[in-house]
Amino acid sequence: MTATVIIVLSVLALSFILFLTGWLRPDIIAMLVLLSLVVAGVVSPADSFQGFSSFAVMAIAGLLIIGNGLERTGVVEWVARKIERVTGRSFTRLLAINTAAPGLLSGFVNIVAAASFFIPVILRLCLKMKVSPSKILLPMASLALIGANLTLIGASHNLVVHSLLEESQGMGFGFFEFTVVGGVLLLVGMLYTLFIGHRLLPEREKLGKPKEATETSNLVEDYALKDRLSEAWITPEFESKEYTVKNFTLHNQFGLSLIEVIREGDQFLLKGEDTILQGGDMLLLQGREEKVKEFCEAYEGISFMGPPRSQEKYPVSTAELAEAVVPPRSVAIGKTPEEMGFREEFGLTVIAYYRDGRPHRTFVSEEKMQEGDGLLFYGPRHKIRDFAPDKSILIYHKPGEPEVSAKQRKKAPWAALILVAVVAVAAVDIMPIAISALAGAVLMMITGIVNPFKAYDAIDWKTIVLIGGMYPLGIALNETGAADVIGDTLINTLGGYGPIAVMAGIVVLAMILTQPIHNAAVAVIMTPIAINAAALMDVDPRAYCVAVLVACSTTFLLPYGHPAPYMVQGPGNYRATDYVKFGLPLNLLALVVILVVVPLWWPL
Repeated sequence: MTATVIIVLSVLALSFILFLTGWLRPDIIAMLVLLSLVVAGVVSPADSFQGFSSFAVMAIAGLLIIGNGLERTGVVEWVARKIERVTGRSFTRLLAINTAAPGLLSGFVNIVAAASFFIPVILRLCLKMKVSPSKILLPMASLALIGANLTLIGASHNLVVHSLLEESQGMGFGFFEFTVVGGVLLLVGMLYTLFIGHRLLPEREKLGKPKEATETSNLVEDYALKDRLSEAWITPEFESKEYTVKNFTLHNQFGLSLIEVIREGDQFLLKGEDTILQGGDMLLLQGREEKVKEFCEAYEGISFMGPPRSQEKYPVSTAELAEAVVPPRSVAIGKTPEEMGFREEFGLTVIAYYRDGRPHRTFVSEEKMQEGDGLLFYGPRHKIRDFAPDKSILIYHKPGEPEVSAKQRKKAPWAALILVAVVAVAAVDIMPIAISALAGAVLMMITGIVNPFKAYDAIDWKTIVLIGGMYPLGIALNETGAADVIGDTLINTLGGYGPIAVMAGIVVLAMILTQPIHNAAVAVIMTPIAINAAALMDVDPRAYCVAVLVACSTTFLLPYGHPAPYMVQGPGNYRATDYVKFGLPLNLLALVVILVVVPLWWPL
């Protein structure tokens, strides 16, 4: 073993320790790896930056911009909402749909985007069905990781393995080349989750609601709406029934007033007591909280959602609050909210006003506004965040930046068409995925779906730096013979048992590394080792590379190797042992699937 090989293996071992301990950020560790190899003379300064210009990095940047366009136009949200409506009240269906859908979606959309859109959906459905979110969220994140194995663009590490294989062998993977492996693993993961996995997870309530911004808490208190304003959600079971506002006898039986009805997070429906309600409608009720709970308990299929809260990280409500002030010399002075047409123009309802140092909550729509009045608006979240009135009233507080504006929603078909075009071009191998992804990103900007000045914000630069910084380690492993040393060790230890045993060793090593280390970095490390091991065993290197690719997506035992399992830790109130209990059997199943399916598709 030469001094150069010892240096490379030492850098590999130290980087693993740093990733495992979390003493430094992953992108900083990657930069230290790059600098160490250059200073030690293992990699030349010119070669050290190859990773930043690699096909993998270019493809990832383009796909992240495309994914941002899909988010900005509400395409992913639309998918999540449609799935939410077909779940019903069956726990099995809830678990199956909300794990399968993110899994399938993450084959084409960024894993984090797919998971993040389903977290509020799952929380809302769990609240409705009185199910602990801890039973659903971790399986959802795990299946989203598995689903990335369905296509070449499913995850950044797929593109890393593809790029390194292409550099070494002259040809990478086809767009759907390993879909069969990902599909089988996704099916096995779903069956495991449905019959065994969810039983290993605790029935633990989610953590207390994330702290609200002070302004929002003050709004509820200043307008004397604490325990006086609540939302109730009508479940899909009501779709086949002719329920009207009058049928509920809200005022006579419960002493409640129905202020507004929102359907599909968008439309106001309340036009009188004859308004027909259906599943999915959100009711805004004014009255004592205990009475709202009584009302929800009196009707099967209606869930108490609590007061509208605008600043929660994962809100269960589809609506929010905003406050505006009537300025001096405003045309609104002397007119009622109804006369000003706030509902028609902005899709919002004034539910209270503040005057002479105190709040008023009755006959709001009929009250003539005065200079200095504070107006409390209620409406769908995206309309609240798009709220931009003229000078007749001035915004004093609204919860955040626009999510999906009406203008952007109109561009959703174009965003979906661009994704389909990128997939189709890559699938038929008209041009490399890096070129088609960049072309799709440019189209997103030309069509105005993604603001060109904000396109760079869509790129996860930490991942780009991580891949670029770790790339020289892959070069060093290959060129110095360090990959041969590891490969020889695997062959000497397992080679006597055949190529499948060697594949098992590669998979287990990749699975261990990918728990604390970002899977893209593990792909950089393991792909050269897999290619060298395949050469030593005289087998198809594509088989071993697919094994690495799939193994890199099995970040089930720790929440740190990928953002998806980390995102659900808080909402699901998970502990470290929960990840091990649920993830270890899933890792073992993944190992079995790889060792059975891969050799069938790529004979060894």
